[in-house]
Amino acid sequence: MSAADAVDRFTAYHGRRPRVLLVEDDRALGRMLTSTFEEHGVRALLARTCTAARTIAAAAGFDLALVDADLPDGDGVMLAEALRADHPAALVAICSGRHGIGGRGHLPPAVDVVLIKPVPIRLLLDLMETVCRTEPDAVSGIRHTRDAAIRPR
Repeated sequence: MSAADAVDRFTAYHGRRPRVLLVEDDRALGRMLTSTFEEHGVRALLARTCTAARTIAAAAGFDLALVDADLPDGDGVMLAEALRADHPAALVAICSGRHGIGGRGHLPPAVDVVLIKPVPIRLLLDLMETVCRTEPDAVSGIRHTRDAAIRPR
């Protein structure tokens, strides 16, 4: 199934488009990610700081958060913990150029997946497809993903 088909199914099931919270301080990368998700029917919410991410998450909610590990006003892992506390059903991913996060098979408790930059677009769309599952027996998470950049819980 394509990402667009998964988004359509999610929208029909939930009565709204899936929401992805993008927390990325690099303006060009943030715009590219926003347009990529929007092209596939996803409502993309872009924040460039921890403070903005918390405000947007509280106001709009999210189904998937892609959080940069290094942000101008704080640590992305700490932000992920705050987002997880307020939105326990959402999928939370950390994007980092550092390979130490999630090393040795241990992820930070609030994080579902660590994505090592550069992250292939197909991998991001796979995450969105996972979020868009609507079958009652679907297990949340991304254990089905084959890419080595992902480390499931």
